[in-house]
Amino acid sequence: MATKTNFDLVYSREVAAIARKVGATALHANVLGVARVEVIADDLTRIIKKADARFFFSRLEKSYLAAAKVYDTYFDQGENLAVSWQMYWLKPLKLMMTFKLAQSVLNEEIAQTVWDFLTANSEHTSKKHFLLGAAAMLARMPLMRDVGARQQLTEALQWALDNPENFTTHIRDKVGRHGHSPNFVAFTNLMDGLESISKTWKRPIREIVHDEQSQFKQMLHNWHEIYSRPSLADAEPLRWPGEREPYSISKAAGSKFRMTSEDMSPGLQVVDVVLWLFKRSLTGRDLGPRGARLLNVMFKRGLQNDMSFDRVGEDADEAVER
Repeated sequence: MATKTNFDLVYSREVAAIARKVGATALHANVLGVARVEVIADDLTRIIKKADARFFFSRLEKSYLAAAKVYDTYFDQGENLAVSWQMYWLKPLKLMMTFKLAQSVLNEEIAQTVWDFLTANSEHTSKKHFLLGAAAMLARMPLMRDVGARQQLTEALQWALDNPENFTTHIRDKVGRHGHSPNFVAFTNLMDGLESISKTWKRPIREIVHDEQSQFKQMLHNWHEIYSRPSLADAEPLRWPGEREPYSISKAAGSKFRMTSEDMSPGLQVVDVVLWLFKRSLTGRDLGPRGARLLNVMFKRGLQNDMSFDRVGEDADEAVER
């Protein structure tokens, strides 16, 4: 949620009053449940409109992220010399190969093996799981019906199996290894969304308030510090092969990053309700009529990023048709 003023300072009393209305000291939707969220949904709609709040929704399908991690690890053309330039750098072809790999070859066991080597504490353990992952995928490669894709991917996996030393599979520091987590990907999407809202409003981002996370706290702080460096604001955007739009490294330049508990932040409490409704909508669960209206208001005031097989596939098809 983004607002032009400090939401926590301006609306703390109103959010507290809304919480008291349902006998709570803070808004935690999972505790309140559908019935009590229904009672306060119209009040939240009113306060969101009053604050002129904007939202950014990011959906991250873990199975898609796992497939993307597998492809980026084993089929990076800079490390795997059996991979052609276009097979990795042309996005439509890369996505097609990733989808074929996911549909025919990958399973939960392989995804776990890849996760194990990406997050391993030592180089030895990392390389061990890297080889296990390559061997497991090769064993399942005959399941792929596309003969051309099967041949290219098989040759690349065999090369990886024969030349593991050519691949960067281990990151020494623990904070760096957290960069492979869904939390990091979601945070990157969040920064993109905030930057987009900032440009629309033509206002700089002063402060980002994030819910407290002990495991990923340092990683999030480190990456915010990198993205928000004022010196990057004038840096030339990157232009990836096959991409129409340039990619800017600078996000929320000069902003502050603060973590706190939801109980201490009225804004995070509103976001808690928003995310709870959003998650329920994805699984077709009951929102209640007022809850559904509240979520619809937020959708109208928000941007969405959907990293799932369905959405990424649709985007790729649209890009090819242009």
